[in-house]
Amino acid sequence: MPSTAPATTVAEDQRRDACATREAILKAARRRFSSCGYADVTLRDIAADADVSAALVMKYFGSKESLFAEASGFEQDAERLLDCELPNLGEHLVRTLLDYHDRTQGDPLVRAVFTSSRPAGAQFRANFERQLVTRLTKRLTGPKARLRAELVCSHLMGLGAARLVLRTKAISAEPQENLIAITAPLLQNWIDGPL
Repeated sequence: MPSTAPATTVAEDQRRDACATREAILKAARRRFSSCGYADVTLRDIAADADVSAALVMKYFGSKESLFAEASGFEQDAERLLDCELPNLGEHLVRTLLDYHDRTQGDPLVRAVFTSSRPAGAQFRANFERQLVTRLTKRLTGPKARLRAELVCSHLMGLGAARLVLRTKAISAEPQENLIAITAPLLQNWIDGPL
């Protein structure tokens, strides 16, 4: 019996491959820029990490500066993290971040911490500030919204650092649902305010 599933076209397959290649380059760039700093990273390093040619990196991003600008952004991560109504945002933040850890073995918030102290880290700090902290602050109501937003972000950073960098025993061993149940109410208190 013939398959009823639509066959993909060559163009669709190429678009899918192009998206995967672009993401692999961005992932490699984030890792390199986080660990080495802007001045010490070459497009060849990033290309080798992504298993592509340096020419392909140039084709997708045009220059090291353009690649850095995109790799240092938190726009998509912030969208995912903040994509929830305020009454459930604490749980959503923790669940989304833990899922991200498991999927990528990375953390955009921890990346911000490590990269911000490196040369050219000002771009990472500015993006983190504008794309995540300020957006969260604007959503919060009541007094000390900025402080509460920073407390939420700092707690999430600490959780990511403990799980992925320090690999602390108890936090690393704790089932995801338990970490959510323990951590989400703390974040929700800051989200709901006041302090």
